[in-house]
Amino acid sequence: MSWQYTRGFSPPQMAVAIADLGMKPAAAARFLGVSDRTMRRYLRGQRDIPEATVLLLGCMIAHRLRPVVPKRSTR
Repeated sequence: MSWQYTRGFSPPQMAVAIADLGMKPAAAARFLGVSDRTMRRYLRGQRDIPEATVLLLGCMIAHRLRPVVPKRSTR
């Protein structure tokens, strides 16, 4: 099945997708523009993973794209 038909990830699927892209959860949070806390909630199943996030990660995996993760903010 194509990545375009996948509209939801379970927490374990999210963890695998992040790992497949060579990121740790904190880097994935920065890449996606969410807080570390939100990422932890996604991975614990305490918060639904947005469809746009699922589609983006699925597309990147399917096309073998590597994320450019922003550096940590020093605010």
